[in-house]
Amino acid sequence: MKQKIKAILWDYDGTLVNSTIKNMAVTLDVLRHFDPDVDAHIPEVLTSLEKYQEANYQCKNWRELYARHFGLSPEQTDEAGTLWTPCQLNNRTIPPLMAEGLREAILVLGDTLGIPMGICSQNSSKNIRQMLEYYGIGGCFQAIVGHDDIPLDRQKPDPVGFLRCLELLGFGGAQGGGLYVYIGDHGEDVVFGRNAQRELAAAGCEARVACIAAMYGQEQYTDVDAWGSRPDYRAKTVEGLLEYLRSLGEGGVVL
Repeated sequence: MKQKIKAILWDYDGTLVNSTIKNMAVTLDVLRHFDPDVDAHIPEVLTSLEKYQEANYQCKNWRELYARHFGLSPEQTDEAGTLWTPCQLNNRTIPPLMAEGLREAILVLGDTLGIPMGICSQNSSKNIRQMLEYYGIGGCFQAIVGHDDIPLDRQKPDPVGFLRCLELLGFGGAQGGGLYVYIGDHGEDVVFGRNAQRELAAAGCEARVACIAAMYGQEQYTDVDAWGSRPDYRAKTVEGLLEYLRSLGEGGVVL
């Protein structure tokens, strides 16, 4: 039996915006804090967009990326986490949206249909909010949880960010039951959604999290078939994403 979609939660980087070039520059700014001469020996994964993307999809989160590819200690990685937001805000680059028609789809879901929506990301919530406002879709998202809104040792795929986002949407505690959708471009986004569903079940909530792989624009960098956890749907186009949402929710998504 179908359920009405209670809320849609989104990843940010690689799902809503194509922030790769900006994030590469910000990463280099962060690394300069630890090595002022890093520009003389730029890490291999920062020498091309393709290498950076491949490394991102091979690592489960930013902490693993910084440890494995930049050689940062756990203490340095913690410090890098505190540097990310100011470096992001200092970089004025406006990343493009991930796909044509995505802005219009978000406006339909958030404004026209009034579906509660939030963002769970490893980027800075302040940076995300600025970008959403730039594109005129800030009002569609009632909750944003970035990497600096949760403990550094509880980053994705730990579900604490997902649960925090639900709380901000008014669905915390006993209100946590229902059908949720999580949309992300990384294998760990599926793990994130599955972990959240288990946490909700452990709290006594009858909840389902449908996980969608946002493949529009990123399919060349990641192999969904190799993901440890498979998504419920692979959205290769924005139209395909909307079509799946139509099929998923009971009368809740009429587009």
